[in-house]
Amino acid sequence: MEPSLSPIRSLKGHTGWVQEVAFLKKENKLKVISTSLDKTVRIWDVDTGEQENSFEGHGSKTCGLAVSMDRRRIVSGAEDGKIIIWIADTKEIIRCLSHHTSWVICMQFSPDEKRLASASTDGTLKIWDTETWELVFNIDDHQDRVWTLAYSPNGTKIASGSFDETVRIWNATTGKQQTQPLSHGDAVRSIVWSPDSRRLISGCDDGQIYFWSAPTGAQLGSPLRAHLGAIYVLAISPDGELIASASADHTARLWSTSTRKPFGRVLQHADEVNTVAFSPDGQLVATGTDENMAIFLWDISQESTIMTNAVSPSFVSPTSNVTSYIDQPSASSDSLSASSTSDESSNETEFSTEHVGSRDATTSPSPSLPPRGHSNREIPSSVRTSPAEPPGGIQVPPEAIDSRDVAPSPSPSFPSQGTSRPYIAAASASTPALSSPLKSFWKRFPILNMSAASVDSKRWKLKLPRIGSIMRRKRRNAGSDDPQH
Repeated sequence: MEPSLSPIRSLKGHTGWVQEVAFLKKENKLKVISTSLDKTVRIWDVDTGEQENSFEGHGSKTCGLAVSMDRRRIVSGAEDGKIIIWIADTKEIIRCLSHHTSWVICMQFSPDEKRLASASTDGTLKIWDTETWELVFNIDDHQDRVWTLAYSPNGTKIASGSFDETVRIWNATTGKQQTQPLSHGDAVRSIVWSPDSRRLISGCDDGQIYFWSAPTGAQLGSPLRAHLGAIYVLAISPDGELIASASADHTARLWSTSTRKPFGRVLQHADEVNTVAFSPDGQLVATGTDENMAIFLWDISQESTIMTNAVSPSFVSPTSNVTSYIDQPSASSDSLSASSTSDESSNETEFSTEHVGSRDATTSPSPSLPPRGHSNREIPSSVRTSPAEPPGGIQVPPEAIDSRDVAPSPSPSFPSQGTSRPYIAAASASTPALSSPLKSFWKRFPILNMSAASVDSKRWKLKLPRIGSIMRRKRRNAGSDDPQH
């Protein structure tokens, strides 16, 4: 059984699942802000665990959250597509924006705070002027729900991730696309930037963390197989040394950005972990969950790098140090040609938008679609897994934590809510059930399981005949007794 860290405090008061959390430090006091399906935004005192304020202006479930650098403005988004800008101290509503038509899942201020970006399940990314609150850009090029966005720390780019299985990078000033779409194996739910704005890190419904060169759009090495369920949110520590990932597999995990290895013990929960955030000094982590509608605080200041892989070694990037190839495209990268360079001048290249046809009414997101992967009860789940029984026999125990001889900490013994909530996934979602012959087939021939947008016609023409030849040869060698035939 994996060593797990115990939370130092839980913040309880929400009456719906917690969707987003963020730290706020004001007058040397550390606070946590949260959104929830109970339609409120709440502020909590970290030292006491007590609720300080509740913002109740929304008429529907709240999700997206952004806080200005001066801590004076809080922005929250809701299921009905409305965005409310609040004065933090007085709870006064400055403005209500209503251009989105469905869930506002993610929002962020630009580094200079002159603009606010919002991502919605209506399939759009919108950019707002924070002085007039007028709409500056309406980017409608994704082919499915837009679930995440992030400004680069230098303020020159915006990245957006979607259920169309791509990340796209935009010029923050002009709104023009900067690279070809970065193709993933499943829906993309979260993006973070490295502090130097040269790397993008994305979390996906396939449980993997992907690393990209922002100037070229090239994939940096193999994805990190991080979780047995969808990754809902990624967070990066203030110093850029750690990534935190929150997952449907009931865990949040920490990773070293330099080695891609697990850091510290697992943050075990009794239910899905919807969100995660670092404190300003990087010493605390907050997680928001379905578990008792609570927020948990974790002290990671004494944790250190785990020397063994947290998941099966075959799923973890073989490279021990990402910095050695930080702007080198991987051999298998399909995002850009091998001639791409890491020179920042490539940032000025504008690519035509990739259109895969317009979103039709049958596939467009429903306004009532809950965030963070939860669905209405009548939609059955075919991919949800139990953390107690990893699929396909995959084991996830780290065997040692550096040289320290630390006894495993008990996981928080909070009861689950007792009702199963189906998990909604993108059409191509998969979990690693490797014991299945069908999954073994896809693993042997991954090109057949890739999205059409990520495989060009030339590669299909070249590789399909070869695959057919290999299968015929294996069938002849195996004879008629082969159970797969």
